[in-house]
Amino acid sequence: MSVESAKAFCARMMSDDSFRDSLGAAASADEIAKILKEENYSFSKNDLLRVISGLMDKEIKAEDLTKMVCEVYEEEINSEGKGSAEAVAQWLESLD
Repeated sequence: MSVESAKAFCARMMSDDSFRDSLGAAASADEIAKILKEENYSFSKNDLLRVISGLMDKEIKAEDLTKMVCEVYEEEINSEGKGSAEAVAQWLESLD
């Protein structure tokens, strides 16, 4: 697990619509974890929070992160009718 992996993940989430969509279309937290493992991402919740806090230039708490991410995915899911913001939230909660 590493901050570098979390940085690479965040950069890809911001630049790769297809990758972001594949995570949003996942039906479960396990499916998201599988996709990330296949893509060689390995980071902890603290790593991810540290990176996102740095990007936003303010401290982000785990519950704030879940809310922010799910709001983004909820809009996409509602417009496309596939995926689960709940799966994304469960994946975020499952990070060590």
